[in-house]
Parts: sequence; structure tokens; C-alpha cells
Amino acid sequence: MKKNIMLIIGQLKNGGAERSITNLANELIKYHNVILVTANAQNKDYICKVPVIEMKELQGWRKILGILKIRQLKKQNKIDVCISYITLYNFYNVISHYKEKTIISIRNHLTTKNEKRLEKLCHKISIKLANKIVCCSKSVAYDQIHNFKCNPKKVVVIENFCNELQILEDRQKEPKESLSNNLIVTMGRLVEHKGHIEIIKAMVDVVKKVPDSQLLILGRGPLKEKLLALIKANNLENNVYLMDFQKNPYQYIYRAKAFVLASDFEGFPNVIIEAMACGAPIIATDAPGGAKEILSDNYYEDKGVTKMTQAKYGILISKENKERDLVKALLLLLNNKSKYKYYQQKSLERIKTFNKDIIMEKWKKIILEGDKNN
Repeated sequence: MKKNIMLIIGQLKNGGAERSITNLANELIKYHNVILVTANAQNKDYICKVPVIEMKELQGWRKILGILKIRQLKKQNKIDVCISYITLYNFYNVISHYKEKTIISIRNHLTTKNEKRLEKLCHKISIKLANKIVCCSKSVAYDQIHNFKCNPKKVVVIENFCNELQILEDRQKEPKESLSNNLIVTMGRLVEHKGHIEIIKAMVDVVKKVPDSQLLILGRGPLKEKLLALIKANNLENNVYLMDFQKNPYQYIYRAKAFVLASDFEGFPNVIIEAMACGAPIIATDAPGGAKEILSDNYYEDKGVTKMTQAKYGILISKENKERDLVKALLLLLNNKSKYKYYQQKSLERIKTFNKDIIMEKWKKIILEGDKNN
């Protein structure tokens, strides 16, 4: 049965949640009537195929007016299901409830993220009032059930998917830049918890062993000037490059010997499965979030690995000794051709688990849940 669906998020630029909700919208429109509401529709980084409604009232002191406008929009469009991403917009979703089913999506390991007091309060209200709670990884679900006392019956784990066909096309394009045969890529917003500082520091030792190694940092954010200063202070100007946000990062990742994600916490890192679709071997921090679930068959809450560990589908590094482990993992992939080929093949094998059709079936199920014909 065709539904009227509303999606809500803060913006459509520069972020994994933003990319994920855009992918979801572009798939849901094939089966349902879909609109997307955002507080800021300017400078979109992602192409959204559904009608986008900008609601500036959701910013600043006019938030109450914004919530009332969302409720009115739900009523006018006879919305059956409203899906929201990220803490504050989850709150706006449940508070503006009219008659629709409310589904909130938790995109991060919130205990580790340690949100502000107001956001924590909004989150507690949201998980109490929402009809369904979608967690993007088992780690996030565990956090919600055990640390936030969320009702387990409401919780559903739905991982992200990526547009594999588009990635296959985009990765074939030839970059304009001259790239080393020992290319390393990392991608993400330039903020402290993403670990760019440790990656750059690790490159000091990597360059000593592999002088032509090259690191591309794809992304934008407030840490840019600090990272540039660190690169200069370590004389890495010929080896490390800040590339800003790239609409087609896959042309670089496809040619990389290693893709690195050194975050202190995540939810479900889109960039890992996107890099896997490019056939890049993965190095990731064993930190709270979904990285361990992607790189191994096992999921468990513990203190994580204490040293570099060669998991089934990629290499896990310790959060406490991140820089040391990064050096070991990078040199392993740069200097050992058979190990590079092994993890290249494992990436291509693992990406099948997060096939778009498999993930969308989970979304279809909770959207239609409760219908007599479902």
C-alpha cells in the first residue's frame, strides 16, 4: 500500500546522516509519496529526488513555530509515516505528532558522543514517544537499550546502504591530480573525534619507510587550519593534502592502497561501506559504533582491541594507541602486496551484506508494520 511519508533532517550537506537520508528518500519515492523537510536546504551536497521543503523556523529561537509548522504540514499532506534523523530533529518529529507513525533514527553511539544536557533531555523524550526506533548498528542499539533504558520492543537495527551502481560508475573517472602508487585516503568532517590529527602524525613514520606515500584527506570542517599547521610543522606538504568535500570521492578511494577511518566513535560509518564498494582495504578504529560489525562477523561490547588486529574484513586499530597502530597497519598494506590483495578482495566480498535491496526490505517492513495487508 502506497504511503505518504515525511523525512526530517537538519541539512543536506557534508555528513553521513545527510547522505544516508538522501539515499533512503531516493529509494522510498519508488514506492511511496515522499517529502523531505530540512532546516537548511542551501548548498546541498547530495542530490535528493523528492520534494525538499526548507523550514528555517527550525533554527534559532523560532523552533516552536517550526514544530507547529511541521504538525500542520503533516496534517495537510495526510502523512502516514514520519522518519527523522539526528537528536533534535527526532524530538521535533515526536513533538509535532499528529496521527502518523513516528520513526526516529539514532545515528551515533550517544553515550560516547556525550551530548549536551538539552539534547539528552530531548533524546529521552523522543525514545519514549516514538513508535519505532531505528538504530544504524548493533552497537548503537546496545547503547540505547542498556544505557538509555530504551524499550527493546521498539528498537530495530537497520544498517546503511550505498549506491553501488553509482559508485562503480564514479570510481572509473580519472582524477586530475597526480596520485602516488602508495595512496592512502580518509574521508569525513574535519572535527576532533574523526582522528585526522593522529592520521597525520602517523604519516611522519610512514613517510620515513615509504617516501612516496600520499595521504588525501577528503572533507571540510572547523579543524582545517589546525590540520594545515600540523602538516606544515611535520614537513608533510608533499605527502599529505586536504582536498575539501568531494562529490566524487570514489575516483580517489578506488586507487588507494588503504582507506582509513580513525574516529573515536561512530554510528554506522557510511564511508567504510562506500570504500569497500571501491575495493579499498579498510583500516578503522575499534571504537564505539559500527566499524567492528562491518570488519568482523562478531559483535560484542567490550574495551576493544589493545593492538593492531587483522580482522576478517579489515584491520582494527586500538583507540588508546591509535597513532602507533596506524603506522603498523599502513605499512602492512603498503609493503605487503598479498595482504593488500587479500583485504581488497574481502572488501568486495563484505559489501554484499549491505546490499541496497536487503536494507530497503527492512525499511519497507517497519513502514508497513501494523497494516492489515502486511
